Amino acid sequence: QARFMGATTTVLRGDIVDMSTTGLCLTVDTPLERGRELHLEFDLANGRVEAVGEVRWAVQKEGKHELGIRFVRISAESMAVITQATTPRTAGGWSGNFSFRRR
Repeated sequence: QARFMGATTTVLRGDIVDMSTTGLCLTVDTPLERGRELHLEFDLANGRVEAVGEVRWAVQKEGKHELGIRFVRISAESMAVITQATTPRTAGGWSGNFSFRRR
């Protein structure tokens, strides 16, 4: 489960499909356009991640919107959290909650 916070008080919910050190794949109910830059904040089992991501692709699947988000700015600390969470020895560590604010 994921929680998204936009520039207004709008809160959107969705799910993390996949994650790597280069970005995320998310499913959401509300479409977001390609090129949209987002401030991402999410918690993983091993720490908190803050990054800026860009919607690189968006497709509609079974009534949901699947988004490919590429990290465009991320701190070394946040990258270390993602790297540790996505290694095989911590499989499943990326299923935490997260939120983002539209920029």
